[in-house]
Amino acid sequence: MNTPINRQTEEFLTIQEFWQLCRSHLDWFLISLTLTLSMAAYYLVSTPDMYTCEAAVLVKMETTGTMVAQKQNGSDFNNMALVQQPTSVPNVLRQYTSLALLSDVANRLNPASDSGGALSKAGAIRSRLTVTQDNEQSTVINLKYVDYSPRRAEQVLSIILEAFNERWLAEKNQIARSTARFIDDRLRLIEKDLNAVDDSISTFKMHHQITNLERVSDLYLQQQNESEADMLKLTNQMAMAQYILDILQDKSTQHQLLPANTGLALPEVETQISVYNTQLLRLKNNLVGTTSQNPIILRQENEIDDLRQNIVATVTNQIKSLQMQLTTVMRYNEEAKEKVTSSPDQAKRLLSVERDQKVKESLYLYLLQKKEENEISMTYTPVPTQILDMPHGSPFPSFPNKNSILMAATLAGLLIPMVILFVIVSLDTTVRSKADIESRTILPVVGEVPFYTPRKYRAWMAKRILFRKIKDTPTPLVVQHGSQDVVNEAFRVIRSNLEFMSDTPRHENIYIVTSMYSGSGKTFICINLALTLAIKGRRVLIIDGDMRRASTSRTFGNREVGLADFLGEKVHTVDDIIYQNEHYPSLHILPVGTTPPNPTELLSSPRLREMLEELRPCYDFILIDCPMMEVLADASIIEHLADRTLYIVRAGLFQRKMVGQLETNTQAGKYKNLSIILNAVPPVGRYGYKYGYKYGYYYNYKQ
Repeated sequence: MNTPINRQTEEFLTIQEFWQLCRSHLDWFLISLTLTLSMAAYYLVSTPDMYTCEAAVLVKMETTGTMVAQKQNGSDFNNMALVQQPTSVPNVLRQYTSLALLSDVANRLNPASDSGGALSKAGAIRSRLTVTQDNEQSTVINLKYVDYSPRRAEQVLSIILEAFNERWLAEKNQIARSTARFIDDRLRLIEKDLNAVDDSISTFKMHHQITNLERVSDLYLQQQNESEADMLKLTNQMAMAQYILDILQDKSTQHQLLPANTGLALPEVETQISVYNTQLLRLKNNLVGTTSQNPIILRQENEIDDLRQNIVATVTNQIKSLQMQLTTVMRYNEEAKEKVTSSPDQAKRLLSVERDQKVKESLYLYLLQKKEENEISMTYTPVPTQILDMPHGSPFPSFPNKNSILMAATLAGLLIPMVILFVIVSLDTTVRSKADIESRTILPVVGEVPFYTPRKYRAWMAKRILFRKIKDTPTPLVVQHGSQDVVNEAFRVIRSNLEFMSDTPRHENIYIVTSMYSGSGKTFICINLALTLAIKGRRVLIIDGDMRRASTSRTFGNREVGLADFLGEKVHTVDDIIYQNEHYPSLHILPVGTTPPNPTELLSSPRLREMLEELRPCYDFILIDCPMMEVLADASIIEHLADRTLYIVRAGLFQRKMVGQLETNTQAGKYKNLSIILNAVPPVGRYGYKYGYKYGYYYNYKQ
C-alpha cells in the first residue's frame, strides 16, 4: 500500500486573489456605497449646521495682592494692599462655566420669568461652551461656543467675557464696601474715646496746674521710650485681634465679611481672612436660585465653618501671645517707674493718661490710613483678564463636517462588502475550485463543470425549487450538438480527457459515476457526458445502477423491463433490455426496469459480471450511474466490476478536508483508477477568477 502524500490543507488568500474576488462582486460595492452615501446624505440634510465662535483671554496673575508702596514723611505706608480677590487659572476656568455666571448671560440674552428658566438656559449654554487652557504653565484661556447662528455665537461669547469681568468687579467692590463700613464704625468709636482722653488730660493739667512735663527725668524718658512703643504696638494688635474674634464668635454676624488687611503680625491670618471672604461670597452667589438644603450649599457652609474655626483658633493664640508680650513689657515699664522716686504722683497719673491718648491716637491714624487705602482700591479697578482674541468665527459651519462624513460613508461602503467577502471566504470550508483539490491530492481532475442554467431550464429549476419536486423531475440534458456555451465546452474537455485515459490496449472502458453526498450531480454528469461522447460518434452505453432512485431511467423514459429484471432472471438476454436513443443513434440506455425491493442482492448476482463482460467489446464507453459510495453498498459491489471510477465533487458541498481522505481511500484500494470531476463550479471561483474563457471567433463542430 502506498503512503498518502502530505498536501497543504489550507490556502492563504493573497491580496491579488482578494482583489479579484472584490472585482467579481462589484454589485455588492455599488449597493453598499449607495446605502452608506444615502444614509450620510440623509444625516447631512436632517442635521442643522452648527457654527463655532472662538475667543482667547489672558489671566493677569499680577493682580493678586498687588502692592502699592509709598513713603510719606519718612515713614512706610506699610501693607497698603489693594483689596483684590485671589486669581488663578483653574478658578477662572471654573467660573466661566459656572451656572451663576451663565444664568446672568441667559438673562441678558433673553430675560427669564423665574430662576428655573434661567438655570435651564444656563445649562443649555454650558453644554455648547468649551473652556480650555493652552497648557499647564500657560495663563491663556481659550473659549469656544457652538450655535446654529454665527452671530448669536459671537454675541454669547462677548456677553460671557463682559459678565465675568462685571461680576468680578462687583464682588471686589462688595468686599471693599464691607471694609469701609468696618473702618468708619471703628473711627467713630475711637474718635469718641480720643476726645474723652484729651478732655481728661486738659482737666487734669488745669486742676493740678501742670503745664510742662519736660522736668521729668531724662533717665526715665530714655527707659520708657522703648517700652512705651512696644506697649502701643502690642495694644493695637490686641485690639484688632479681639475685634475680629468678637465678630467670629457672634452668631448674628456669621455671614458677615471680615475686614481685609487688619495689620495683624501673622501673615496666615490675612490669608485665612481672604479665603474666608471669597468662600462666603461664593456661597451667597450659589444661594441664588437654590435652597440652603442643597448638598453643594451644605458642603460650602461646612467649609466656611472650618475656616471660621481655624481663624478663631489662630486669633486666640495670637491674643494669648500678645498678652504675654504685653505683660513682659509692662513689667519692664513698672521697673522704670519705680526708679523715678522723685517724680510727683500727679506726673505719674498724667503720664498714664497721655499713654492712653497715644494709643487711641495711633489706632485712629492707622484706621485713617486703611480707609485711604480702601478708597484707592475702590477707585483702582483692574479686571483680572485681558482679551487677546475678540470673539470671532468662520462663516462656514463647523458641524457637521460634510467632507469627513462623506469620506467616512465612502470608506464604510467599501469596507462593509470587503469584510463580508473576507468572512465568507474565511468561513467557507468547502471545495470551490480546481485549485482546492489539486493542492490537497495527486488524484487527477479530468474536468470542471460550471454552475450554469440555460434559459430553457430556468422554468424547470423554478418549479423544482418552489414545489420541491426533486424525485419527480428529470435530469436536464444541457449538452447539444454545435453548442458553444461554457457547459458544453466543459463536457468536451472531460470527453477529451476520458478518451486519453481509455486509450489502452486492455480496452478499460467501464466507468462508474458516483459521489459522496446526495445532490452532487452524478446523474447530471453521467447523462451529459454520455451525450458528449455520443455526439462525437462514440458508442456509449448508460447503465442505471441506482435501482433505488432510477434518475437516469426517468430522464430517458423508464421501460417496463431493465437491469433489475435481467439480474432477477426475468429476462434472459441483455439485448432485450437495452434500447437506442432516438436522437443519438450511438447512445444506448439500460434502464432499471421494475424497481426491486432488494437492489443490493440483485447487484451481487453473477449475472452482472457476465453482462458487463459481454457488453465491454460492444461499446467504446460504458457509464454506470451508481448510488453514493459512502452511504450504500451498491456502489462498492459495482466498483469491483468496473475499470475506472469517476468521482463527482460538487463545489460548495464537498468539504476540503475530505479530499485527503479520498486520496487515502484510493491508495488503500477502495477505488479503481479514481478520477475527479468538479461539478457546479461558480462562474466566479473562490479567488475571483472567471471560469472558462471567451472565444474571439466561432467555429462549428462536425463530430
